[in-house]
Amino acid sequence: MPQPPLRVFLALGLGAAGLVATLVLALVASRVASQRLEARIEAELADVAGTLAGRLDRGLFERWRDMIILAENDSIRDPAVPVERKRRVLRRAQETYPDYALIGLVGADGRIAATSTGALEGVEVGHREYFTKGRDRPFVGDVHDAVLLATLAPRRPGDEPQRVLDIAAPVRGDDGRLLGVVSGHLDWTWARAAEASLRETSGAMRDVTALVLARDGTVLLGPGALTHTILPAVLPSVAAARDGRSGTAAETWADGKRYLTGYRPTKGYRDFPGLGWTVLVRQDAGTAFASVEDLRRQILLWGLVVATAAAGIGWFAAGLLARPLRRLAVAAAALGRGDAVAVPASAVREAQAISHALTVAAEALRRQEEERRAADARQELLIHELNHRVKNTLATVQSMARQTARSAASLDDFTGSFEARLLAMSQTHNVLTANHWEGAGLRGILSAELEPYAGGRPDRIRLEGPPVSLTPAVALPLGMAIHELATNAAKYGALSAETGQVAVEWQVGPGTLSLRWRESGGPPVAAPARTGFGTRLIRTSLERELAGEVRLDFAAGGLACLIAVPLAARAEAA
Repeated sequence: MPQPPLRVFLALGLGAAGLVATLVLALVASRVASQRLEARIEAELADVAGTLAGRLDRGLFERWRDMIILAENDSIRDPAVPVERKRRVLRRAQETYPDYALIGLVGADGRIAATSTGALEGVEVGHREYFTKGRDRPFVGDVHDAVLLATLAPRRPGDEPQRVLDIAAPVRGDDGRLLGVVSGHLDWTWARAAEASLRETSGAMRDVTALVLARDGTVLLGPGALTHTILPAVLPSVAAARDGRSGTAAETWADGKRYLTGYRPTKGYRDFPGLGWTVLVRQDAGTAFASVEDLRRQILLWGLVVATAAAGIGWFAAGLLARPLRRLAVAAAALGRGDAVAVPASAVREAQAISHALTVAAEALRRQEEERRAADARQELLIHELNHRVKNTLATVQSMARQTARSAASLDDFTGSFEARLLAMSQTHNVLTANHWEGAGLRGILSAELEPYAGGRPDRIRLEGPPVSLTPAVALPLGMAIHELATNAAKYGALSAETGQVAVEWQVGPGTLSLRWRESGGPPVAAPARTGFGTRLIRTSLERELAGEVRLDFAAGGLACLIAVPLAARAEAA
């Protein structure tokens, strides 16, 4: 089954990625925008509730101040002023604010002395709450049916009973004596007018219903089916308002519908304490959030449009990328076969990067081939060198065996001396092996040969000099020479005594290593009667093999040996 071209994969991938990214972005934007719009709607509904509560509080405050001002009127306070004149004062107050159903002056005896219309004068009202409480301080009573006022104008069938709020203030003489109580009976249509005015100002909010609840939860103002009923305190809005909080709540009411309800308790205004009312402004949740759902649909619709456009752009972008990639794939296949490749360039940055990478890979493969050939040549050279070193080592061992046998007094003497010299050679070999036979440090060779004779006392051996790296051709003969000097010191020289010490100092000059061996603290030294094998080995290995120089000084205080070896010349020969 043929594989789809790269363009299809890239187009599908880019289109799907663009589609998913755009849809996710649209969903996130829809969620964020919806939350903000919902918050704004809720805030607007809470503001409407707060506005209505404020209007009610300020309206009652103004009527409350009306009664206080009337109680301070000189015509009202003066008992000698005729009733007709007092009646005119009360009438002017009612004309100033027509929502009063009646304004009256009740005498100290509890009888109505004068009213704004002349009605009900002489009626006993001393038992009414607005009189009993209005004698002591300004008073505002809650909404109730207007019993006396209903007798003045009998209502027609179907009309709602007139409802009023009683507002009163004490009238006192200059001596503080109670002269009576001035009372205004505010028609409840005042609150309905405030609610209607608010509905006009919030006309953008559809199907908004305002409710005013008394302190006990009785609906004073609201839809006809709810008026005079008590709303349950389980409603979140009612419970929150009773706790003195303001805000908005989405809740299900008794009719089974879900509403968004703004709530605000009335708190009075200035020195008017308020009546403890609660204002609720509710709106059907579907209607309230209709704009939110419309916004979500629009965002998702535009998201789909943008995602489709992104998929089309992805298709064309995939074509731009696929063409240079196909050319690069052909070049990579040729490179894999080992053919000479001219990697094509591309205007696409990523394809250009791949082109550059293939060019670098081709160059790397060429270098690796050259390095492999060079490595093969080096390996062949190393094999020849190893054969040469093995032959030299065997020749050295053969020479050591022959010379040791000549100077050995017995078979045991030969065995001990020969094994010691082989061990010295192997120690130097170990140092060279640790450095892959590329060289050995002088200090390492000296430490390997002398530490076994120190007896755990670092003060017996002193090594001092700069770091020096020796080639294998120099390290092996010099190691053998140091071994012979150490063996001689252990048998006859400084290392044979407890107080003996050996100091080895060296320095590097132009192409030459100068090493000085000094012994001290050992038994007295005298020049030997004949030249032993150790001396011959030192001179042979250093003077003949390395073209160096060896000077032995058999001073009484201890043997001294000066060695000079040309490093550079031997390194080149090696």
